[in-house]
Amino acid sequence: MRFLTLFPVLLLALPSLAQEAPVETLHVTSRLVEVSAVVTDKTGEPRPGLTKDDFLLKQDGKEQPIQYFSQGDDLPLTFIVMIDTSGSQRTFIDDEQRACDVFFETVLGRPQDRAALIEVNANVLAHSDLTNDPGKLHLALYGLHYDQRVANATRLNDAIYTLSKNVLSKIRGRKAIILISDGGDNGSITKRDDAIAEAQRDNVPIYAVSYSAWSGLPQSAFANSPGRSGGDPGLENLQAWSSASGGHVYQVSAGRTLKHIFEEIAQELRTQYEIGYNLPADTKPRQFHKLELKTKDKSLRVQARNGFFTNP
Repeated sequence: MRFLTLFPVLLLALPSLAQEAPVETLHVTSRLVEVSAVVTDKTGEPRPGLTKDDFLLKQDGKEQPIQYFSQGDDLPLTFIVMIDTSGSQRTFIDDEQRACDVFFETVLGRPQDRAALIEVNANVLAHSDLTNDPGKLHLALYGLHYDQRVANATRLNDAIYTLSKNVLSKIRGRKAIILISDGGDNGSITKRDDAIAEAQRDNVPIYAVSYSAWSGLPQSAFANSPGRSGGDPGLENLQAWSSASGGHVYQVSAGRTLKHIFEEIAQELRTQYEIGYNLPADTKPRQFHKLELKTKDKSLRVQARNGFFTNP
């Protein structure tokens, strides 16, 4: 296991998460902006089978011609499951291990797909490299545990920023972070807006799973958890990370188990569209640029990042 950090004063220098073997990916120029998208109908079911002619794409209010288009399984999938094991999450770790085990087996169906497991508390800890082997991820999952010595903080913003910038920015094609947490950040040096900006810049959708004492689960499920008074303080973070990056927020509840949520996420990941366009020549650096992606069929809903910051 290895510590991940952008901040040498805190822990160690950042080693990159390596892939076990070279994988063919989409090679693009630095002028091509990639946008991952999921399209759903009125019932929330993903809508596959669309073509680039079904979409309208705008940057800063100006329509852009779509230069690249791919759907579903045309490209490799790379995703990172990030699990919060801080004090507020200690009751849920066993269930998360079991559900993640099935999820890895289900989603890693092709040799070109990769996943990694990250643990977040006062540290950001890599339990695996990017791998296609569910067996290795199975062993990594059972390395997760509650450790009181590092359970007093949850560096979620640091982890999102670091994984987006130092790992997933190097990956072309479909990619995502799947975060399981109550959303409470404590101890990060990175601000939430900066974590969001990096995920947007690197086209990394964040699928946030809210698993907390505010999730509407039976009281018996929280016998060893902190009190449940008041509203959910971390849900706002989960919603902010997900909505801005083109992901989605799910809430575990008595009627919606983590296993069911993972099935929904797997379906979305399988039906992602990858859309690319050339950055307009007059695009200004060091600024936020608004993205609008819609379908011509107004009854459909498009889930995609809402913008990005250009590099210097």
